[in-house]
Amino acid sequence: MEMPILRAVDLVRGVEIISAQPGERVVDAIEKMSRHNIGSIPVVDRESRLLGIFTERDLVHLLATRGSRALDIELSEAMTRDLVVASREDPVPLIAQKMIKHGVRHIPVVDSDNKLIGIISIRDVLRIILSGSEWP
Repeated sequence: MEMPILRAVDLVRGVEIISAQPGERVVDAIEKMSRHNIGSIPVVDRESRLLGIFTERDLVHLLATRGSRALDIELSEAMTRDLVVASREDPVPLIAQKMIKHGVRHIPVVDSDNKLIGIISIRDVLRIILSGSEWP
């Protein structure tokens, strides 16, 4: 019997969303990332609409170009705005393909109003693939 293909919504359902506001400083974002052991943090407005994402790669670039001054920069200036996102119905294989094509390790999942409903990491995708419950 064939296993059903999991979709983005299946991976983010019931998972706490850790996010940041654009006015927060880089140091605040990395403190949240460290506390929750995550490699990126979505940046949202007050209505939870996705504005950008701040990643470990963004942090490395900032530190290399601005030194310790980078820690006081607002996320609105430091975040990645050119986003690769998934819709709630995207199947896991499509999400994996997006990650490979765009060289990203984290993909925010948004609804039709661009409101953040979760984030999927490469670790999440690999866990599904290696469990044998996914992949055509």
